Amino acid sequence: MPPRRSVVEYELPPAEETHEIVKIPGEPLALVSQMSNSHLVKLSLDPSTEQVTGVKAFALGPKDAMLHGLAISERHPGRIWATHEGGNRLLLVDPRADEPDAAPRVEREIGIPGGGRGPHYVNEYGDTLWVTLKGSDQVLALDHTSPERFRLFEAKPHPIFAARHPASGDFYVSQDSASTILRIDPRSGRTTQLPVPAERGSTPVGLIGGAGGVWVVLLGTQKAGTGTFGRIDEDGGIAWHRLRAPLGRSASLLHLAFGPTGRGREPVLWLLASSIVSDDARDLVIRVRFDPSWTRIVEEEYAALPTQMCKAHRLLPLENSVLATELTTATVAQLTVARE
Repeated sequence: MPPRRSVVEYELPPAEETHEIVKIPGEPLALVSQMSNSHLVKLSLDPSTEQVTGVKAFALGPKDAMLHGLAISERHPGRIWATHEGGNRLLLVDPRADEPDAAPRVEREIGIPGGGRGPHYVNEYGDTLWVTLKGSDQVLALDHTSPERFRLFEAKPHPIFAARHPASGDFYVSQDSASTILRIDPRSGRTTQLPVPAERGSTPVGLIGGAGGVWVVLLGTQKAGTGTFGRIDEDGGIAWHRLRAPLGRSASLLHLAFGPTGRGREPVLWLLASSIVSDDARDLVIRVRFDPSWTRIVEEEYAALPTQMCKAHRLLPLENSVLATELTTATVAQLTVARE
């Protein structure tokens, strides 16, 4: 019997652009950034069902600061890193997870050094923050314990996501306006470019590390997507996959995330298809099950978001459901799959 799916949508406070989403480890709380008004939204989750039980938005800086990137900090448990893309700052924030109605506190601000501009994405790797600078087309590696220690790497337009390869330790960066992927050796500082083959598609956006490599999805053009994503190996080679179902073969893929791991869990990659570049594209959450080696697609499952043309933006898999932000509708959708 096929799985029973349900998709519900939760309305957030009004905003023109709703972007990133993370969950605080060990707490029934997810956080969403709204870039157009620099608000951080706290989503209270039911610990058992994962349903959203409360929504509260708080200003995090002036409206024109353009709150965007969110990342969980391991060096500072319970805290997150955030970016002010317009304000040119990195923030360490205490979301006050145990108080859903309490305003988050900014504990620290770090200005972007070296003339870099437009911090978009941020993630923490030990003492180093890796930040894509969309305004100056650079990638920043900054020691958050000593911010005067930093390196800037030149990129092509426009760097979006950065991730470390689990085997080589190299960093890879998606560049959506150049259709190439930047490779950075953090030891030598050497950089190389990996062009996306035109026959595979264009516009790499979502990019994450895990399952033996760095995985990247292709968005495509205003005319069509190609339902294509790939895994970068230790040597920089890319094994490409294309979705097979009719809905998938023309999907414009914007983001991706791994499903929960652990005993009895299947190898699952979640993909988000978006109408962000074309009104003809579908907004979809796609579950892709792989074989144990992560080299062959075994199964594809599709769920359309109830509100189409919402420019679906980011994915967050939880234990038993998946949350997705909708860029232009100030909405979070939740997909729950029940299996017999």
